[in-house]
Parts: sequence; structure tokens; C-alpha cells
Amino acid sequence: MKIELKEEQKAQLCRTITELYFNDFDEEISTFRAEQILDAFIEKVAPAIYNMALEDVQQFLLKQIDDLDAIYRKE
Repeated sequence: MKIELKEEQKAQLCRTITELYFNDFDEEISTFRAEQILDAFIEKVAPAIYNMALEDVQQFLLKQIDDLDAIYRKE
């Protein structure tokens, strides 16, 4: 699955990366470099985070179903 961002989201994330490098590493990077970093994270890190989020949602929904089941068993 390919994760795609809207242009506005991508621009904001690139600004965040640029600011992070300047504030944390005292290094200025270009927008092009920030885009490369963002693309690398999207390719290599985002799928794992996405899958963890799906697992969290699945566990949450299963708990909600169990709670509903328990409520209806009481009645």
C-alpha cells in the first residue's frame, strides 16, 4: 500500500522537518532535502505505524463489541 499525502500536508511536514533540523541540529536544510527525508520516512516507517494503528483500532472495536455483548447478555 502506498501512502500518499495531500500537497498541503506534505508542505507542512517538510516545514516541520526543516524547523526540526534547524532547532535540534543547528543545520539548515533545503526544501528538497526535507522532501527526501519525508519520502524516506513514508516509505520505510509509515507502513509500520499505519499497521500498528490498524491493530489498535481493531482491538478497540473488539473491546466495544465485547462490552455491547456483555450489556445485552444482562438483559
